[in-house]
Amino acid sequence: MSVKQIFDEIANESSTNKKIEILSKYKTDNLLKDVLYLANSNRIKFYIKQIPTYIPSNSEISLRTQIDRLSDISDRIVTGHQAIELLSTLLSDSIADDAYIIERIIEKDCKIGMGTSNINKVFPKLIEDTPYMGARAFDEKLAKKIIEDGPAYSQIKMDGRYCNAIITNNEVDLESRQGEPTVLTGAKFLTELSQLSDCVLNGELTMEGVSRYESNGIIASLISINKKLQDHEAGASKEVKEFERDHMPFKKALDSIIFTAWDVISIEEYLNAKSDVIYEIRFDNLINRLATLNATHLRIVSTRLVDSYDWAILHFQDALKNGEEGTILKSRLGTWKDTKPNSQVKMKLEMDVDLKIVGFNFGTGKNLNLISSISAESSDGKVFTKPTGISEKMMTYITANQEKLLGTILEVKCSGLSHNSDGNYSLLHPVFKALRIGEKDEADSLEAIKYIEDMVKGLKVV
Repeated sequence: MSVKQIFDEIANESSTNKKIEILSKYKTDNLLKDVLYLANSNRIKFYIKQIPTYIPSNSEISLRTQIDRLSDISDRIVTGHQAIELLSTLLSDSIADDAYIIERIIEKDCKIGMGTSNINKVFPKLIEDTPYMGARAFDEKLAKKIIEDGPAYSQIKMDGRYCNAIITNNEVDLESRQGEPTVLTGAKFLTELSQLSDCVLNGELTMEGVSRYESNGIIASLISINKKLQDHEAGASKEVKEFERDHMPFKKALDSIIFTAWDVISIEEYLNAKSDVIYEIRFDNLINRLATLNATHLRIVSTRLVDSYDWAILHFQDALKNGEEGTILKSRLGTWKDTKPNSQVKMKLEMDVDLKIVGFNFGTGKNLNLISSISAESSDGKVFTKPTGISEKMMTYITANQEKLLGTILEVKCSGLSHNSDGNYSLLHPVFKALRIGEKDEADSLEAIKYIEDMVKGLKVV
């Protein structure tokens, strides 16, 4: 069976589990494995944005031979017009099905509806994981230890859409934390990033003049629509019109995106998932790189240098008062690691509130017949939310006891008050914590929740 036929078989199946089953049937096919790697690995670049015009032939040259020749492009043996000419020759000297597969490799998109994590379930560790350095959850001892090493960086925790910007030969590739392509063709910040010399920036995407919670949804829509436009999918233009009806002109939205960076490493360090360069040097490097540009859509995360735990707390409190989620405390001496190192800790608002259960929501997929989230509200009905994070064991219990639990009290952990899309009060990042049957029979009111939030902002509770 040809690689094209296998791709078609997978693409025509909507179920993720069945896609995996289909791919598993062909896990001994080394050519298929190589195609999947070339089309998905971030280590392989072809530096060609548009497939040249070609007419496939009835050539008997094998797909294996053709994709082996692609290494001349990825290894930069040929570049520019020569690379495009070579690709045109390879496509023209291939049968239609093989030419299609070469296109998928060049465009880094198999169009089979499978991400790298599911491909790796069939071919373990085939596609390299996207390295990501996070921060530890708040721990007072850890935060104080970071300060003990000397002045530390306290940076605003933005809670935008995480994004890696990989700049190679003035070409910019964007990817999510999971390594998925972030397609925002035409955005102004991309032109500014392309002026940088080869490197990888860690940062977040937000939108000028739009709340970070709303902007995350808008940017997700822009990425989805842009990908469809890039692939010339039917209905993409209609989605643009729907987007503009619901939000703003499509180009204006793209031009409103801001890329805010907090770290920079070399491409080699990124591919090796580590850098031994301390953060003080990396951060200075970031500042110096961006200082050379007359950029309007690139920024460096708001940062304070703090030399005591009390100063770190003060910055955290100021951030909360300004409507931010919190701060990240970082050691100047921290190296870059694909993990959550002790050199970085979140200073984040976290609080517990009691709400009344007013409804139950069944899940999807394997949780189709289980309650996976609960509808809950404050005693005065002014705060409404649907906390998730319920264990499978607890889901089973709640599903069997809905009538008994309706109207009882639920303890929810969250990061403070927020507003939903209708402008009504909700909770930020609500997570199920515990049922309070027999312990408490009255939920907190909006006023009480505001008081709890004020207490937490004073860090009497963290």
